[in-house]
Amino acid sequence: MLQHRIHDIGDRYRDAFRRFFTAEPISLHGHVSDASSPALLTSLISHLASRGSTNGSSPFLEEADKANPCVAILEGSYGAGYGPLAHNSVLEFVRPLANGRNPIVIKTHNAANIDDQVRKAKRTGCVALIAEIVRARDGVVISQSAWRHLLRACEKNNLVLVVDEALTAIRCGAPFAYQLPQFQKHGVPDLVLFGKAVRTNGIAVDWRGVNMKKLEVTDPEERLFIALQWQERLTEMAPAASLLTSWGTIVLAEKEQWPQRAREIGRILRNLIESEGIKSSLIGGSNSLIYLRVQDQARITSPVMGANAGKYVRWFPMMDAVMTSERELSTKVFGPGSIPHRRDVSAYLTSQAGGTLMSDGRHEQMKYAKDGSIVQLLPKHQGYAAELVLANSEAIQK
Repeated sequence: MLQHRIHDIGDRYRDAFRRFFTAEPISLHGHVSDASSPALLTSLISHLASRGSTNGSSPFLEEADKANPCVAILEGSYGAGYGPLAHNSVLEFVRPLANGRNPIVIKTHNAANIDDQVRKAKRTGCVALIAEIVRARDGVVISQSAWRHLLRACEKNNLVLVVDEALTAIRCGAPFAYQLPQFQKHGVPDLVLFGKAVRTNGIAVDWRGVNMKKLEVTDPEERLFIALQWQERLTEMAPAASLLTSWGTIVLAEKEQWPQRAREIGRILRNLIESEGIKSSLIGGSNSLIYLRVQDQARITSPVMGANAGKYVRWFPMMDAVMTSERELSTKVFGPGSIPHRRDVSAYLTSQAGGTLMSDGRHEQMKYAKDGSIVQLLPKHQGYAAELVLANSEAIQK
């Protein structure tokens, strides 16, 4: 009975994922770094492309590629926590953990040269090119011209195009950022890496991709069979608890139209940031995935802080409906009009025993010092993101 229910959860999860993201989740993992492994990608591409082949051959891979596979990445990519992609990690302490072949770096500042670079990468044994719509390192959004040339080059050279959506799913204004109209009109990638934003990590197949469409797998039943065959033979579906968390996120995102909400939240927050004297050209990211330079973050006369990303700070506002209220944000979080509310929040938190609160439904710990030097905004039941942090109670009291 239990095993039947676990399979039922897996089936429902796949249905919800497929309906919302228009892609097939095929491989789930503990961390998105696992999903970006060249060895894994090589085997998965071989599995996908062997359909109809009697000898397991692939139109996308040469036998020599399988012996020592590598991937190509775009210049400035964030990197990974271990393995070959750690060679290019933005985190210095991670680089010593790198192993395997260095990724081949594709430069996109001159879009006309992309085809030549991709062709050379393919010749040197690259099995895939991993791209980011929004660069995780600094929030730079890929240009439409570069994206168009990447799609054409990968299609022309039979190089599987993978897009990393670990941070960008949902909050960039579309289920996946590559599905934003300005990018999707040029074409779609073959594989998608998903992660934090979806509450589980893995790889999805977009059968409309520039290379996947060459396989002509159009029957939904056949697509499902290919995914199940991979999962049953080579990997297991994620634990039921992880699937339930991710499934709930996807269902809510669809029901409450989070991509549309992300666009509105992004517009409001970016306007508020600009009202603090920061030029729009200095605000990175897309929609409600917001990047600020550390020095610009410090200029904002508000207690909002974000996740540190080296020289940049990332904001990850939750998709609560209250975040679409400019009045609520300007009177309770930003600007001098928010001081009374922030004072009340500070007093409430410092009056509580202990030093840890749990955000409602988010599982993150929210810590503050007993002296009030670091406190965090009230959790979800107050209507504000756990990521919006109130810092330095002395400033709050002024």
